[in-house]
Amino acid sequence: MRRWGIMIAMSLALTVFLVPAIQAAEEVASRAVYNTQKAETMEAGDVPGHVVGVSDQPGLIIVTKGPNAGEVGSRKATVYFDAVKGKGTSTTYAVYTFRDGSTKSYKATGTFAPGEGGKGLTFEGTYEVIGGTGRFEGLKGKGTFKGERIGPREGFSYVDATGTEWK
Repeated sequence: MRRWGIMIAMSLALTVFLVPAIQAAEEVASRAVYNTQKAETMEAGDVPGHVVGVSDQPGLIIVTKGPNAGEVGSRKATVYFDAVKGKGTSTTYAVYTFRDGSTKSYKATGTFAPGEGGKGLTFEGTYEVIGGTGRFEGLKGKGTFKGERIGPREGFSYVDATGTEWK
């Protein structure tokens, strides 16, 4: 009987001390608006229209849902892409910096294709939070994104992301 009492007491103690330390995942959403300032491409040479490249895409993020809703931050991103005749895959590394200096780092992978009527570009995929500093130290997260480029390659784009974050 005494063993059961000790086991129950330990279980309660663990529940009281550990449960508050585990935070529930928060639903989050944001919109990033950016401009492709620099893009370098090369023909892969294996099939006609196969291009690989890298681009720099600075811009802004507006947090639209979650504990930081309403915040605006700066965006610095590098995109690696592989396309055949305008359709392909991409991997993006982005760092968002907020007014207090805290940062969130993301890795996103997705697909893209020419937009309606062959104009612009549409893209979608998944992302994960891969790091953070300041108040985002230890942050984890994942979600999906969808967006489009308006106009030429050096034009403006936006991406809407939804997901969950937790520490």
